[in-house]
Amino acid sequence: MKLTPNRTGTYAVGVDIGGTNIRAGVVTREGKKLAEGRRPARALEGFAVSMQMIIDAVEEAIATAGVQPTSLIGIGVGMPGRHRSDEGIVIYSPNFPGWDDMQLLEPIEDHFGVAAYMRNDVKTASMGEYYFGAGRGYRHIVMITLGTGIGGSLIADGKLMLGACEGFAEVGHMTVSPQGRTCGCGNTGCWEAMAGRDAIIERAWRALQTGRASVLGEWAVQDWYNVTPAMIARAANDGDLLAREVLEETGMWVGLGVSNLIQLYNPEVVIIGGGISQAGDILFGPIQRTVNARAHMVPANTTCIVPAALGDDAGIVGGAVLVFNAAEAE
Repeated sequence: MKLTPNRTGTYAVGVDIGGTNIRAGVVTREGKKLAEGRRPARALEGFAVSMQMIIDAVEEAIATAGVQPTSLIGIGVGMPGRHRSDEGIVIYSPNFPGWDDMQLLEPIEDHFGVAAYMRNDVKTASMGEYYFGAGRGYRHIVMITLGTGIGGSLIADGKLMLGACEGFAEVGHMTVSPQGRTCGCGNTGCWEAMAGRDAIIERAWRALQTGRASVLGEWAVQDWYNVTPAMIARAANDGDLLAREVLEETGMWVGLGVSNLIQLYNPEVVIIGGGISQAGDILFGPIQRTVNARAHMVPANTTCIVPAALGDDAGIVGGAVLVFNAAEAE
């Protein structure tokens, strides 16, 4: 039987599940993270192993914060993939092979004796930003995360939009270039295929093949696969012309998608998070210029484009928000 929130509790635990790491944090009602636990996801080792990592991370966070499980209102989880969240079921998660129609929340509730909740990871992060980050003060927000892929979330008039099968705002898979790169989903020219991590690295690699000088060529001598968007951003911010051009083109592709989202959803703010967004102004400049050039019916100046404020903690804080909101709704 599904547990209900502990109304006598003080804190919530937010859990951010990624393909590489699992992070859990104890969070106050004011959105402050008191302590964190971290474990490797061990995604390829099966559900039981990863579930133990989740439990271990939560236990570490609770112990480090010096709180008792009885002081928890509940536990909120951000999990990549498609779900039936209210039932606690993961339908499919690309980073966790074999997690098809897998019950995620029951083992957590059974172990800790508190209610557990879940949403898609980007939707969860958007709730953190909406209540305690860059979305505070707005009612209509779009959040995207730039990383290996591009994830999206929409909050309209203060309500998180889910869709018929919780697939609302799978914006990374809208087509922006019909003849573009092949995407992992099987389509060609998806937004994430043109602006995600692999596209950025390939863009830099192709530029280097023309014989142009760049510090990236020196870094890639040992192993090209060690070159990351963060390294490209660092080179660009240090004045490397090739790296700057790579990020300029990447910003154009990101801006193209953002301008589409502005026409579709008319948000007050577009929040951009994820590791690639940390490139800063060298990426956000071309994003804004592209949006200014393309967003007309719903004008560009009706929407602010800002970086996420909570950084890596957005998923943890958003998980806690799931708990706080569930407690208020009971």
